[in-house]
Amino acid sequence: MRGGSGLEQEWEKVCNYLSDVVPSNFYQFWIKPLKVIEIKENQVVMGCPNTFIRDWIKEHFIHYLKEAWHKFRPQCAQIVLKVISDNNQSGKVKRASEKLKRGVWIQPPLPLSFPRPRFCKRFTFEEFVVGKTNAYAYSASKHLASGEIYQPLYLYSDTGLGKSHLSQAVGNFLLTNNRNLRICYLTTEEFTNEMVRALKTNYIEEFKKKYRDECDVLILENIHFLSGKEKIQTELAYTLDILLEAQRKVVFTSLTPPQKIPALKRELRSRIESGLFAFINPPDEETRFNILRKKAQKSAVKIPQKVIQHLAAKIEGDVRRLESALKNVIARSIVQKRPIDLDLADEVLSFFIETHPPLSLSMIKNTICAYYNLTPDDLISKSRKRQIAQPRKVAIYLAKNLLNMPLAEIGKHFNRHHATIISILNSAEKEIRRNAPLAKEIAFISEKIKSQISLP
Repeated sequence: MRGGSGLEQEWEKVCNYLSDVVPSNFYQFWIKPLKVIEIKENQVVMGCPNTFIRDWIKEHFIHYLKEAWHKFRPQCAQIVLKVISDNNQSGKVKRASEKLKRGVWIQPPLPLSFPRPRFCKRFTFEEFVVGKTNAYAYSASKHLASGEIYQPLYLYSDTGLGKSHLSQAVGNFLLTNNRNLRICYLTTEEFTNEMVRALKTNYIEEFKKKYRDECDVLILENIHFLSGKEKIQTELAYTLDILLEAQRKVVFTSLTPPQKIPALKRELRSRIESGLFAFINPPDEETRFNILRKKAQKSAVKIPQKVIQHLAAKIEGDVRRLESALKNVIARSIVQKRPIDLDLADEVLSFFIETHPPLSLSMIKNTICAYYNLTPDDLISKSRKRQIAQPRKVAIYLAKNLLNMPLAEIGKHFNRHHATIISILNSAEKEIRRNAPLAKEIAFISEKIKSQISLP
């Protein structure tokens, strides 16, 4: 048994965590009356002021408690709830218990299954700039949010083109019209981690109930990361069956269409393919101009239209690069106390448009070959030997991260299918997170490649 002060300190940490994820009225009514009795090995014994609270916690809040304790005590796998006598229990709990005994039902505040979604306030339909390349994705998202369509919506594109903006716009729209709507917004990696944790801590039934019974809207980002995760795919397929049968709203985002996600189970793919697909292309020059103009209108600094036109004409690719260029123009003007003109814009553009010589795939391949003592033919060969496969993986990772090349184009240059490139990138990102020496090695190679460019 742990000492009293130690128990209180641990419980205080858990309470602080729960107070952030549980609405305050629920926290005050259900969590605050609980006490920690003891902690032994993988079990936490908690006291409840009466059977009314204990039973309600068991049915609705036990997964919250398990997750919160697991955060601070990873070995915690079980929560035991006991009724204890507490003369200091809150008046609310006393009155609720007495009325319940007399057969008078009162409705206490019901717990939410998950915290309020972390949507970006700027990601709304009003803030989204519509152009030829994203009009269908915008229209489909808005129709889903307004209840005119009920099929699952699948948004896909390369990075930085507005998938997350639209998926969160759906969520923001729905919450504006119904604050009590139960929306679950998370990445596929978070969904996977939560399910794995549920399996390890014996609350998989609570996990299933959360997503199947208590979720009105499911928004799942980066679904391509499901590649090869068979158990997670099976659980998601069952969950989709229930959500779609109940006509609940579902939104997916991905870098690629489902048929090109490697090792995606047929059962899950067929459910996803029952919905609407919306591909977002990079913005054309007119849309880039409109995006920059909208951003400029919200700036405290006046930006001439000719500067906006110049930036829109020169910078292609994802929207983040556009926004970054505009921010740099404004910052340079303020710091250097200079007017915003074409000369200032060109100085900023020199950092966004590679010149003398441009960073290229051949430069990446040559550096990789020199570093690992390979030939260019090795990188595009079918060999699976680690001494070749690992450098190839690094080269593909750098092609995506340094050049932001489309996945199909990377595949063409490395003699690999589009789906294989996604699988390699997923594997590389996981290895980099887990393997610090590899991360340093890639950073070193990246710097060697960049050092070959004569920046202005």
